[in-house]
Amino acid sequence: MKNEHTPFLTKGYIGPELFCDRKNETQKLVRNMQNSANTVLISNRRLGKTSLILHVFNTLNQNDTTPCLYVDVFATKNLNDFINQFASAMLSAFPEKNSIGKKLFKWLKSLSPTISYDSLSGIPQVSLSISQPGQVENSLTGLFKFLEQINTPIVLAFDEFQQILTYPEKNVEALLRTHIQHLHNLRFIFSGSSKHILSEIFNDSRRPFFASTQWIELKEIDHDIYAQFILSTFTKHKRNITTDAINYILEWTYCHTFYTQSVCSHLYATGMKNITTETVKAVSIEIITEQEAVFYQYRQMLTQVQWNVLCGIAHEQKLYQPNSKAFIQTYQLGTPSNVQRAIKSLTANEMIFSEHAEQGLYYRVYNVFLLRWIRYKFFRK
Repeated sequence: MKNEHTPFLTKGYIGPELFCDRKNETQKLVRNMQNSANTVLISNRRLGKTSLILHVFNTLNQNDTTPCLYVDVFATKNLNDFINQFASAMLSAFPEKNSIGKKLFKWLKSLSPTISYDSLSGIPQVSLSISQPGQVENSLTGLFKFLEQINTPIVLAFDEFQQILTYPEKNVEALLRTHIQHLHNLRFIFSGSSKHILSEIFNDSRRPFFASTQWIELKEIDHDIYAQFILSTFTKHKRNITTDAINYILEWTYCHTFYTQSVCSHLYATGMKNITTETVKAVSIEIITEQEAVFYQYRQMLTQVQWNVLCGIAHEQKLYQPNSKAFIQTYQLGTPSNVQRAIKSLTANEMIFSEHAEQGLYYRVYNVFLLRWIRYKFFRK
């Protein structure tokens, strides 16, 4: 029988009791926000950036009522979308029933907004009637000015901030930096999953945001810490899980937060009281088999060389020498130039990513479930 609620969350944030570790990152972010140090938070996708931000919000509000605004920039396509998301976050943080919210609603009415509410979450969505180019900048100025005039420290998180570089407007970086550098009450978290793009924004001396932030890079949670979290969570809900089973989960998912939580959630949903390594293996195969149709679509979208390179990287798990004769011959890739073109394309489409280690630069398949499916389906591993 499947359980209705799982303690292993794959999205959202409920509270600290279901949040694993991130103590050092939380302490640093809280300290930065308390000391007006704007921060860039960077990691690969699905490692828990958003949950960490919301956990920091919760921590900041344990002893006081620091207003915290979360703005998801990922789906925005232009500055108008950005402003609408910004205004929606403000309405969520300052509901109409309190004094600040009343002032905010009154000010927004001058922009002829369309306000709706998500039927499930109740989160407000704002669409401002902006038709002239000058109105866009004036609206953005007004939003920042409104927050500054509240005259209390406010934390503002822009998630997937690198999205602003895709806007058709060419002056977004300079426009935002112009506003932000004059704000005294706002502390900013700029979060994103494209390290090289965020590095260009914040570390290039020719760019407006140069040297204006501190950096935190989110890595995988420590194996032993995650193992203890998994054990204690299952035990708390009267489930038994062996040490070997936990180690298998963490090795199979590379301790990557989303995939680890997904496997544990599926295990919990089985309702089984005693979980062994064999149980985990069966559930893991079930998970990747469920997604097989999607993975075959990936294969159809890629050229033969691209697919072979992807499979080769999955089989190697970590590929340090893509131009080596052994790698090219083993996976029938033709020439080093073929490999380089394929790697460039796969990286651009976020099928693979690169990381630096002591041994040098290596490549790995981005989607752990895809990696495991390839190894299981084509290499029987």
